[in-house]
Amino acid sequence: MDKKSLVGPAPLALKLAEEVRMKHSNFGLLVDLSHFPTMHETTQFVIQVLKPYITHLHIGNCVVQAGADYYGDTHPRFGFPGGSNDVAELVDFFEILRIEGFFNAKNPYIMSFEVKPYPGEDAEVVIANTKRVINRAWALVAD
Repeated sequence: MDKKSLVGPAPLALKLAEEVRMKHSNFGLLVDLSHFPTMHETTQFVIQVLKPYITHLHIGNCVVQAGADYYGDTHPRFGFPGGSNDVAELVDFFEILRIEGFFNAKNPYIMSFEVKPYPGEDAEVVIANTKRVINRAWALVAD
């Protein structure tokens, strides 16, 4: 979209992971929620395709509407005008991860987020908003 990437969409990442894992058993993939819209893929598709190779979960936002402010995988805050990910998309992400068995206390996965403040935005407020969105989404995930 706006950057070069190592690998994507998910079927291509799967092929790479399969080949590398044959020689390097500790190889894994980071899946990034902010990349799903840029690849026109759903969370369910990506997680189910890449499940055996996922070692890190990453969340963020992007803008996929060409010509919009901060178009691309630019990591705007959640709730950013024209952004692709917010509470509903995080609920979907968390729910699918739950169903697929990723929330395992004995073998936890690393999960990180990435957002960046834009001109006029306060970094501490952007981080607090991210935590609020994550907490809200988590609260809405079915038990």
